[in-house]
Formats: sequence, structure tokens, C-alpha cells
Amino acid sequence: MEHKLHWKGLEELDDDPDFLLTRDKEFIDELPVEEIFNSSIVNKPASRRDFLKMLGFSVSAATMAASCRIPVKKAIPYVIKPEEIVPGVANYYASSFHDGNDYCPVLVKTRDGRPIKIEPLISSHIAKDSPNRFLFGGTNARAQASVLSLYDMTRPRQPMVTGKKAKWDVVDAEIRKRLLDTKNKGGNIRILTPTILSPSTKQIIDDFIVAYPTAKHIVYDPVSYAGIAIANEKSSGKRVIPGYHFEKANVIVSIGADFLGTWISPAEYARQYVQNRKVSPEKTTMSRHYQIESRLSLTGSNADKRAVVKPSEEAAAVVALYNMLAGSLGEAALPTGKLNSRADKLLSQAASDLIANKGKALVVAGSNDANVQVVVNAINAILGSYGSTLDLKAHSNTHQSDDKGMMQLMNDMNAGAVDALLIYGANPVYDHMHGNGFADALKKVQTSISLNDRADETTTLCRYHCPDHHYLESWNDLSAKAGLYTLCQPTIWPLFDTRQAQDSLLRWMGKTEDYYAYIKRTWEKNVFPKQAAYSDFQTFWDMSVKDGAFEVPVTESDVSSSISTDVMAAATAIMNAASKSSSIELQVYEKVGAGNGRYANNPWLQELPDPISKVVWDNYLCVSPKYAKDNGLKMDVVSHKTDVVTLTSGNTSMDVPVYIQPGQCDEAVSLALGYGRERAGRAGNKVGQNAFPFVTTNGDTCLYINPSISIKKTGRSFDLAMTQTHFSFEGRDAIRETSLARYQAHPNEGVEEKEELGKVWSETLYPEQEFPGIKWGMSIDLNSCIGCGACSVACQAENNVPVVGKTEVSRVHEMSWLRIDRYYSFPGETGMIDKEKDYDEIKDYQNVQVAFQPMLCQHCDNAPCENVCPVSATNHSSEGLNQMAYNRCIGTRYCANNCPYKVRRFNWLDYTTADVFPWNEPWKVPTLGVEDPGMSDPITRMVLNPDVTVRSRGVMEKCTFCVQRIQDGKLQAKKEGRPLKDGDVKSACQTACPADAITFGNVKDESSEVRKYHDDGRAYYVLAELNTRPAIAYMKKVRNTDEMIAGEKKEHKV
Repeated sequence: MEHKLHWKGLEELDDDPDFLLTRDKEFIDELPVEEIFNSSIVNKPASRRDFLKMLGFSVSAATMAASCRIPVKKAIPYVIKPEEIVPGVANYYASSFHDGNDYCPVLVKTRDGRPIKIEPLISSHIAKDSPNRFLFGGTNARAQASVLSLYDMTRPRQPMVTGKKAKWDVVDAEIRKRLLDTKNKGGNIRILTPTILSPSTKQIIDDFIVAYPTAKHIVYDPVSYAGIAIANEKSSGKRVIPGYHFEKANVIVSIGADFLGTWISPAEYARQYVQNRKVSPEKTTMSRHYQIESRLSLTGSNADKRAVVKPSEEAAAVVALYNMLAGSLGEAALPTGKLNSRADKLLSQAASDLIANKGKALVVAGSNDANVQVVVNAINAILGSYGSTLDLKAHSNTHQSDDKGMMQLMNDMNAGAVDALLIYGANPVYDHMHGNGFADALKKVQTSISLNDRADETTTLCRYHCPDHHYLESWNDLSAKAGLYTLCQPTIWPLFDTRQAQDSLLRWMGKTEDYYAYIKRTWEKNVFPKQAAYSDFQTFWDMSVKDGAFEVPVTESDVSSSISTDVMAAATAIMNAASKSSSIELQVYEKVGAGNGRYANNPWLQELPDPISKVVWDNYLCVSPKYAKDNGLKMDVVSHKTDVVTLTSGNTSMDVPVYIQPGQCDEAVSLALGYGRERAGRAGNKVGQNAFPFVTTNGDTCLYINPSISIKKTGRSFDLAMTQTHFSFEGRDAIRETSLARYQAHPNEGVEEKEELGKVWSETLYPEQEFPGIKWGMSIDLNSCIGCGACSVACQAENNVPVVGKTEVSRVHEMSWLRIDRYYSFPGETGMIDKEKDYDEIKDYQNVQVAFQPMLCQHCDNAPCENVCPVSATNHSSEGLNQMAYNRCIGTRYCANNCPYKVRRFNWLDYTTADVFPWNEPWKVPTLGVEDPGMSDPITRMVLNPDVTVRSRGVMEKCTFCVQRIQDGKLQAKKEGRPLKDGDVKSACQTACPADAITFGNVKDESSEVRKYHDDGRAYYVLAELNTRPAIAYMKKVRNTDEMIAGEKKEHKV
């Protein structure tokens, strides 16, 4: 089989002595042996847990540990039990998640009236061949984490006037009087919102403007895609974001667009993308993906071929690609700049592939410059993409920001021309490039009203705060795409004295109708007549609420035949802008977790490692290894110390830590948005630096590149918490990949190895364990896994996995049951890891390949952890599960030391305050350097899954294969009087994955999907040579490159 050198970080590739020293240590910190055994400690009375530890291997330890009892508490039953609630049984409600940026139809799991988990929605009203079908069936990390935001203790409890508590009737009377006075004197009213997907909310805003004729609506998104909409208006007459169909493309060229990470609709695009990336002996073809970018993005890390350019050169790359395609048709070339040789070569190869796949090709660009997008439209017109991989008919309704309108609003406010401003869902004081300017302008507005659901940076400057519900407490409707309608329904009674923003607008118009009735009336008038399936509106409404979605035919005309290809003016403007580039440029971007900063106070997202850097709880300035070396910048992953630099652009200057990132352009640095909040809440305040002031503009749209920066080393260092190098396989063969050409020649290459492993595994001194019924197993397709982290957050939500904070992560105490390891390699490199080999000749840090591998408990049939536990706290079930008995565990940590996969987690501290749960005590514990009640807060506890034990300090934990879901599936099958079927049980990670990379089921069922994957030629077991007999099969990654990785027989060695 083929083998490439994979490495997790530069310290591993370079055999850094400090890294090698810590890699081979059992514990990252030295054990305080002298402190433990000094006289003052020895003479102290021993605690029960210390006594059990000293008891060690004896049988008494198991007996004593099992004697633990929780005080008896009496449950109080419902006085009147709600009809739909059965104690102990979950309820599911169809809804939709939209935060102004991300959109996902979801299924909300509730227990006893508490939403505790977000699942993807599968709607029966969506046709199997519908262009909207890929919106359903997957989620992303932010959608999964949104349930935790519902129970955020920092949410406002009631309306506020000038920072003081108020009553709704008093606030309503004051605001209505002020609005009427403004109307009567002819004053100007403005409504500022992010993109509104709700048809009913849009109608309310229109009604508000009718009631107050001087009102205007301005749409502002923190991260804008206005350039795409403007370009489509120029090219086709429709100011829309088109519908993209990556599943129909045999060739994909992305120039700076992170469509798998954060660009427009990443969960939808991920589902589309993998449709043409999965391979099998029956389907040995796959799409080819080219990526040109300046930073290593999540999408770039999944590309088959990649080249780096400066941020300002991405536009030149678009024009160069147009010239190559237009030249094949004999058309005149556009003026353009010069690119580096690798980028020029890659574009030439891409152009040839694009021409050979006309009608099945797609080109996208991440630039927000309308001129760049006009050229992209012309490229797609040449390729015949419209009506195939591009759809202006079933277009997207998302990301409708008006950047120019926002700037005009600020000018009007500064001029005193805005008398009343209503802000709903926007926070421009924080996330606008001129946030401080907006704050100054806001002071000049007589009546400022915030309808935001948080007391954020903008809200605290407003006179009135009328807090909105959380989306899980609200009724709403959404139309993310033309012809698609989804509904949101409340899954819990409002926790606080908040009110839905739409209800507030209705009150201030003098209407008595509530928003629920308004939505129904809107649907009866505008949606119901477009369908023919139901003759009665109430039946139609009830089915729509139950199913969560409804689709109607799109009546808009298709404009694919009228795409303007007049691009000379656009190319000229691009060239003029490129002349302003400098030797070092900055690109600002969104992370898959923090995003634009809306969820800065969500600890699940703060502790989600960035897919590329694996850093948590911070943003940082990504620099290339060459730039770091040339400028004397260092990063020590062992001590977690990294140099701090001062980043300056004009009057904006801030100190940021550096992160040395392979794959980064040598002439560019990058900094993530969404950090540096001042009014986010306990978890989000003062985490990282605010990068929004570095956003620039060309007068029409916001641009996320800054060519005018300077960087100066401060001489100080900063602690960065990163997880990637915490657990090393010490050079063992954990990840495997091949080229498409080799796979086509040898699709069943792995079968022979598995047969050989079977012989090795049969040699044992122990009697074979029998599995008379079900044998649970999993498969993970590395060709489908994009590394987004949705599975990790879903696991955290499902299994009550605690957040530990930056300090504990730095001490290698993170608790995530499912981590995603990121590996680098050099293209074309072959051979075993050889310490004598000098890799300096092949090191090209700008040109690296990346592979992701979800790593969790392998549920080994010959598990090393089970043999060393002195109290049998970890053992094997009759269905192949590696089980944990928490009340038996005495915390020796022998199992973690003996696990070759390093997937066991130890509760070093009482992260969940589980020790005080039985007494319901409001115990405060130090977290993140402040006094924080954490999980002892009764509101925050509501997010916990009651089907999963909350672990206490001193207990080991790890992946359970969602055993609670297994039991639920069995009970459901038993009630229906049938055996379990394939697909009855799905793990939390499986359901969350937008790319369908994870399959779970009974490996003894020869007809099951998981068994088919285990028998596939691409399947392999990590560290199989150790005879651990894992239950998880990984599917080898296949790259569609010209590279033929040399084949060689790899000997099994320990």
C-alpha cells in the first residue's frame, strides 16, 4: 500500500527536542512527588478518594467505590400534566435555525419541555430531486451550539430604559408616543436589520413603513456578500445570490471562497460537495477541486490542487482564468497582473479541465468586489454553468446586505437627519469597520431602540432595550431560497420577560394582533394559494408546522440566456485596485466556530478547535513559516508561548499573537473576525482582538483584504491554547490516502491486508469473546470528512461533555470525546518516516496537503484499557461496546495511559459541579479567572441531557457510541414488536455531519451500510498492528490529482 509522511505540526516534522521530550511523557506536567510525600501532607487525615487510590489493585477498592450513594430526593409530579409530554420520553419539533448568517432547517429535541439537542430536519414535503434538498439532513457547529445560547445566564431578563429595569406597558407607551411625535413633525425613522429571511417579518416592516411613512429599512450584515448580488444585477438584472450546485460539477474552481467553511451556505454546500467525492468499486470517478487562496482555509484543505497568492492577486487570478477560457474561443484578453508560476500553472490545468467539462463545471470567488464577481459570471457563462451548476431561478434569499446604504445611514445619523433608529439583530458598534464612528453617530439620534436579544455593544448605547426571544422560544417563518418556506415554532415557554421583536413592532403600530396570528394570515394569503396538495388552509398549516417545511413551484423566469459578458470595465477597475497592493497584506476571515462574533459567549464554540490551527479561545495572526523565520517570530507549541506583534493600519493598531501556519502565503497574514467583544458575556468578553476595524471599502462594498498594514515585533509573548499536538501517534500509520488513479487501478487493495490482519488477530492467549446478537460498529469516510467540527459539538451537546476553559486546555485537560486530528503532508512525497532522511529539500510550506481524521474511542474488542483497570470500571459489553461504570471508577488513569488512541478524558476538576448536583447547591467555582456559577446555575443546567450521567471530579470518561440512543432505539423497536433495523440507531455525530462521513450500525448485519463499508477495499483500522481490534473502520482518503503515490508493502510493526 502507499504511505506518505503525515505530520501534525512543524514541531513534529522538525523533530523539535522539546516536543519529543513531552511527547514521550505520560503527563504534560511533572508529578509533584516531593510535595505529596512531605510530612505535612502525609500526616493529614486521608480523604475517602485518596484512601481508595492508595487501596490500589485490591478487591476492596471495587467494593468501596460501589458503595457511593446519592441522597434521596423526592420528585414533584405535574399538577396538570401536558398532554404531549410523557416523562422520560423525548419530543421533537420541526423548526429552523437562522442567525442572520447561517441557515439550517432543524429538528429540536426536548425533554420535559426543555430543548436539549439540535438535529437536522428531514422533511417529507421536499422532493428527492428538489434543488433545495441539500439544505436538509445536515447541520454545522453553530446550529448545534445554538441550544446552549438559549440558557445563557447573561440574556436580558426584562426591558430596559436608559439602563434601568422597566415594564412592557410603560416602554410601549413611551416608544409609541415618540414614534408618533417623530411622524407628526416629519422626522426620519430608520430600521436597521441583518438579512431578513422571514416573509412575514418583511411584511411587518412594510406595514410599519406604511404606518410611519418617513421610515426606511436598511439591511446590514457584519460579513457582506453584496458584491455577488450587485454583480448579478449587472450581469442578469437580478440582484440575488444564485443557487450553487456543487453536486453537479465535475470540476470546481474556487478562488478565495471558503464554501465548506463559512461562505454563504456551508452546510448545504458540504452536502452537495461530497455527493461527487464519494468513491466505491462501483463508482470510481470523482470531481476535481482546484483552490487558489492566500490563507489555508477549510475548503482549501480539502482541495485536490491548491496554490497560494496574495489577497490582492485573487482578483488577478479570476481575470487570468477568464483570459485562458476566452482565448480558447478566440476572444480578446483582458488586462491583468502577473501571478506566481505555481498559480499560473494550476490555472492553466484548471482551464483545460473546465473546457473539457462544459455544463458540468463551476467557478466561485470569495471576493466582495462586484467587479471580480462580474468576471466570474462571465466565466460561468462561457462554461455553460447557468441552468446547471448555477441557478438564478431558485436563487438564495440570504446575505442581502446593502453596504452603501449602511454608510449612508451613518452619514445621516452624524448629520442629525435620523430622529428615531430601531435596531433588530444588528450590532454595528462592534462589527462594523467604523464601529466607533457608529457609536458616536448613535448618540445624535433622539430615539434609539434596540430589539436585540442581548445587551451587546450597540444595545448598551440605546435609550430603549426591548429584548427579543431566542429563536427556540419564537414563532417565525423563513424563505431561504425561492420557492422554499420553513417554519420556526417555540419549543419552550420564554425563560425571561422578553418579547418577540415582531410583536413589539405590531404593538408600536397600534395593532392588537399577535405575531403567530399574523404569520398564519400571511401564509393563508401568500403561500396557501401556490399549492394544490391541500384544499383546507388549517390542514395545510398543521401539516406545515408538523413537517417544518413546504416547497412551491418557482414562477420567476430563468435568465440564464441573458448573462452579460461585457467585462472590460470590470477588469480595468480590478487592475486599478491591484495597483494599491503592498509587500505584505492582511486578510480578515470568519472561523467556523466564532463566525462574526454573534456567538462569542457560547463556550462550546469558543472551545471548538479551529479546523486548521487547532487553537481555542483566541484569534491570532497567521503567518507563514518563511515570514516567521525572516522576521524572527517564534511559536513554541510545548510551552504554548508565541510572539506578540503590533498590527497597524492607518489609525488602527492592536497587539496580536502570531500563529505559524503552513499553507499561508509568504506575503500575506490573516486574522479572524468575531473576537475582541466587550459586551458578549462572561465567556466572550475580552477574548482575542476585534479585527473588524481592519475591513476596508471600495465605496460600494466592504472588502476583507487590507493592503496597507505594518507589523512590528513587541518582544512579548502570549499563551495560545492549541490541541493538535496533545496526542501523538509517534510516527505510526494513523491516516492513509491514495490517488484516484491508483484507486481506479486497485479498488480492493485493502482486502488482502484485512485478511492478513484477521490471521494476526486470531492469535491470542485469551478466549475469544462471543457476540451472540448485535455487534455495534462505525465507519468514517475520510473522503467525505471536511473537518468542520459539527460532530464534535453535537457530541458535546448529546453527552454532557464539559467545557474546561483555556487554562485547562493548555494543560492537556480538554474533555472532548471526539476530536478531529489534522495532518499535513507534501504533495507527491512518498516513503516511510525515516529519521535519517533530510526533508529540507522537499519542504515547501506554502504547498501542503491536509487530511482530517475524527478520532474517538475505537471500542476495541481487545481493548488495552480494559486489562489495566483495577476495579473493572471499564469493560466490554456483549454488543461490543467499551463501557464505563462511572460510580466504580477511582481515577487511577491507567486506562488513559494504556490507550494507544489517546481518547480517554479525565475529570481533573469538577467542571460540571456534578459533586453538588444532588443537593442543588448554588456553588460558585473559579472558571476563566472569574467567579462563575457555571453549570451550578439552574438555568444553565437545563441544557443537560437527562439520559446521560453527569460525571464528577476524579472520573474517567470517553465516547460511549451514544449508548442512550441505542437503548432508545431498542425500546422503540420493542414497542413496535419488531427487531432493530439498520438506521434505527444513529449516533449524535452521525446525524450532525453535513457530509455524511459517519455511518453507525450493526456490523454483524451483512446488509447494513456499516458492514458494507467495513468490507470495502478502502477500509482500514487505525493501529491495527497493535491487535486492539477496533470497531471503527476508516475509509482511505482519495485525492483526484495527477500524483501517483508510489506503492509499497508496509510491514506491521509495533
